[in-house]
Amino acid sequence: MSGQLGTKLAVAAQLGRIGGHVLGERIRRPRPTTLAEIPPSIEALTPEWLTAALCRDQPGAWVTDVAGTGGSDGSTTRRVLRVGYNDVGTKAGLPESVFTKSTPRFLSRAVTVPIDALTCEALFYDRIRPVLDVEAPVGYYSAADPRSGRSVFLMEDVATTKGVTFGDPTLNSVDRGRAESMITLLATTHGALWESPRFRGDLAVIKDAERWQADVNKAIDFPTRSAVGFDRAAAVFPAEFRRHRDDVFGTAMAALALHGSAPETLLHSDVHSRNWYLTPDGGMGLFDWQLLSRGTWAMDVAYAMSSNLTIEDRRAWERDLLELYLDRLHAHGGPDLTFDEAFLAYRQQVFHGLIFWLYTIGAGRLQPAMQPDEVSLANLERMSAMVIDLDCFAAVEGTATS
Repeated sequence: MSGQLGTKLAVAAQLGRIGGHVLGERIRRPRPTTLAEIPPSIEALTPEWLTAALCRDQPGAWVTDVAGTGGSDGSTTRRVLRVGYNDVGTKAGLPESVFTKSTPRFLSRAVTVPIDALTCEALFYDRIRPVLDVEAPVGYYSAADPRSGRSVFLMEDVATTKGVTFGDPTLNSVDRGRAESMITLLATTHGALWESPRFRGDLAVIKDAERWQADVNKAIDFPTRSAVGFDRAAAVFPAEFRRHRDDVFGTAMAALALHGSAPETLLHSDVHSRNWYLTPDGGMGLFDWQLLSRGTWAMDVAYAMSSNLTIEDRRAWERDLLELYLDRLHAHGGPDLTFDEAFLAYRQQVFHGLIFWLYTIGAGRLQPAMQPDEVSLANLERMSAMVIDLDCFAAVEGTATS
């Protein structure tokens, strides 16, 4: 109890400090011109600051003008910038369309800072993305300050550079070829960082998945909001699943505890359909790497299949896709796992994504609206069906009691 109280007091102090920064920014309205200061919002970007961020490897190049276009708001604020350069910058092919993420609002900082989301995404684009051979946006510049909650991420606008379509379970579907592309991307990522010594070095800040969730539970009352989400989404659940209302969160934490006895790799941790994009050549790309953790590969794979595939397609393809994953994982540096042990792990790890979406639709009035309700319901319908189809409660309980 004292530990939980200490955590809550620490989070309250952190949020008070962030609130003070937000208030100060609204009064001072800073417009930084050097990289020594992180802009409080995309609207505060100046040509001088962008020159320092985007032209640092091109002597003589500078930004002449910048204009923002449409975007969206959730746990972060997302905007696209149209950037103009002088002749040197234009001839060098510097990016004229830049996708940005930032945290100008108190609520977005209150969600992202306590869970180290800003630090992890900056780490991904600075240190991990350059060595991964996967379809994901290229990062141009990233900066995050956990004390103030300010952050700015400048990255490839794949909608412009590659003509992609962004995933959405209510708008588009993932066919068999794209499903194979998705699974191959995860296998490539997991294989590249399988049991990596970097987790004890430059990637040591990335938490294991169980600790990450335990810290979040204390910081933002994840269990309570997930229970609220269960009630709000109950109409889309199978009847058998509805009987497990009081078991879901405990089973999710028990599943995460199984990570401690399994080999670990880098996990994206939030591989739902709206964090993928569909490329014109029939492939899939993955973005929004702010919830990195370490743990068992099956957490990403179960989450990706349960969110991105329709119930019917997941039922028809999941065994073949898991076989493909195991083959590609071994080819990219991972172990040669047997299908039976892999399928058990896959059944056990669907609960992580499930409680994420229960929390999302169960958010309180003072929390940012992270996703439309129809998207949350589509994910929860698919995930709860998988839990019942594969008897996932028993898969976790059997391992925990054996």
